Amino acid sequence: MMKQVLMAVLLAAGSAGRVAADDVVLLSFFRHNGESGVYFCLSEDGLNFRPLNNDKPVMPPATWPKQGLTRDPSVIYHEGKFRMVWTSNWKGRVFGYAESADLVKWSEPVQVSPFPESTEPADVPGNTWAPEIHWDAVQRNYLILWSSATKNTRGHRTFSCRTADGKTFTPAKLFFDPGFTVIDAQMLLDQPPETAATATGPRWVMVVKDEREIKDGGKNLHLTTAPLDFSRPWEPLSKSVFGPGSSVRPEEMVEGGCLLKIGGEYRLYCDAFANRHYSVAKSSDLAAWTDLTPQLKTPKGIRHGTVFVAQRAAVGWLKEEIAKPSDVRK
Repeated sequence: MMKQVLMAVLLAAGSAGRVAADDVVLLSFFRHNGESGVYFCLSEDGLNFRPLNNDKPVMPPATWPKQGLTRDPSVIYHEGKFRMVWTSNWKGRVFGYAESADLVKWSEPVQVSPFPESTEPADVPGNTWAPEIHWDAVQRNYLILWSSATKNTRGHRTFSCRTADGKTFTPAKLFFDPGFTVIDAQMLLDQPPETAATATGPRWVMVVKDEREIKDGGKNLHLTTAPLDFSRPWEPLSKSVFGPGSSVRPEEMVEGGCLLKIGGEYRLYCDAFANRHYSVAKSSDLAAWTDLTPQLKTPKGIRHGTVFVAQRAAVGWLKEEIAKPSDVRK
């Protein structure tokens, strides 16, 4: 019975893996240090992306003291609304949150502080990096992951909080700790192929970056899985699937991994930050990967964002490519 319920939840969440004719693939991103705002580009096939808003920022930075960057924008489209989180500075224990119905007009940004003032000093983070927002169809709320380093963690670990309304956020919790420093965790709600020997029903697939040095086996991307209801721990991390130690671009350091499923095919996008370009690979089983980077076309200078699917009719920039500056934010 539980499996049937989870299957229904998975299908209702729109993660069955096919991009319909009335959907588009979107990529949020920042440029330089994130001081100019959030940008978007759009694709019909997940490979050929064109900029929205004439390649100008779709949302400007917030005017928060010392927290005015818009790095690592993560966006989800669910129930007719876009919800976005982002890194607001290299240091600090906050991140940003905003909503939009059409990607054109955005709500006033919310500064999220998931670590309470009562947090013990050794658990207070020096940074809050790369938040990623996901719809948890089992708990019926939004699960946000990010990377922080504290005195107790002795390196970066993945933390989480939840929100149902974008106004109230639960306190930070340690979400994933493989025993070494990792950043940039992002999850895909997935139904494995029925023919797979290890198929166990709907699951989360998570990609993380090993933040250790190359000589220690890091600067690459790894995968792990867990049940949709998190009833069992995460599986041990896979071997490197992208970057050093893998068969896909082993000469390039990568970060900001993002999983998407198109027509039953897994796509793994990432930021080859040292080589100043975006990369992508495909797989049918999450084990064997084929590099598609030579086929990927994006605007210049894009940095770490999220690739996601939304309804074409929801993207206001497809109706009006240029908006007046006063229309950018309500």
